[in-house]
Amino acid sequence: MSERRYSPLATLFAATFLFRIGNAVAALALPWFVLSHTKSAAWAGATAASSVIATIIGAWVGGGLVDRFGRAPVALISGVVGGVAMASIPLLDAVGALSNTGLIACVVLGAAFDAPGMAAQDSELPKLGHVAGLSVERVSSLKAVIGNVAILGGPALGGAAIGLLGAAPTLGLTAFCSVLAGLLGAWVLPARAARTMTTTATLSMRAGVAFLWSEPLLRPLFGIVMIFVGIVGANGSVIMPALFVDAGRQVAELGLFSSMMGAGGLLGIAIHASVGARISAQNWLAVAFCGSAVGSLLLSQLPGVP
Repeated sequence: MSERRYSPLATLFAATFLFRIGNAVAALALPWFVLSHTKSAAWAGATAASSVIATIIGAWVGGGLVDRFGRAPVALISGVVGGVAMASIPLLDAVGALSNTGLIACVVLGAAFDAPGMAAQDSELPKLGHVAGLSVERVSSLKAVIGNVAILGGPALGGAAIGLLGAAPTLGLTAFCSVLAGLLGAWVLPARAARTMTTTATLSMRAGVAFLWSEPLLRPLFGIVMIFVGIVGANGSVIMPALFVDAGRQVAELGLFSSMMGAGGLLGIAIHASVGARISAQNWLAVAFCGSAVGSLLLSQLPGVP
């Protein structure tokens, strides 16, 4: 009886972990592969920018796709398409048919399906938690633990895998994780769509955009956050890999560095959770942005940085 109650949630957590650990490894392996393949930080930047745009579009329509087609189909298609896109990169490279534009196309295809797959998984967690007799808070905590393990372990695992196998085979491993996550999700998630009208999803997305644009406070805040996310994303996916390559450092060191960056982010979350109520949101925002800027400045002054 206990197995029946807990197994669906455990299966979905396994799919969630595979999805996130695969993405965490790919976040290290993909920039390293692009730099090795193109020998150009500009192409690495173009690839990263294309991936971000595809992810934003996927996140915007992801909830609507889940509502329209159902959780299981979206999870399966997301995992399989993302896995095929990632697997195509080393396969095309092995036969000498991987162009720079083809590389970007594969990355965009994989990134566009990430958010819908995660939306399909996350939307079912409260229900499966109830079946397992767990509160929403407990399920959310377990999900956070899974995400944190992926953030901390993914880059280090990716660095070790690239050092042992190479960047191309490591991308193949991330493809396997994506496909397996999609299959597990399709197995445990309900197949029937929660809604049947396409207009519902369309109206909800339009309403969200209209609300965001109508709020005087949210417009500049959204712009600031987007700029910050763009800078941080470029730092992790382009600048730091290029810096490590130019400095002649090993990819395992980049993986360890990325894991420590993730640990720092988790430490910041813990500090905010413990004393956040004592400081105003404006001051937290100023401290966070200034601290990030100071850290980047200190990093640029370290010995051995080109």
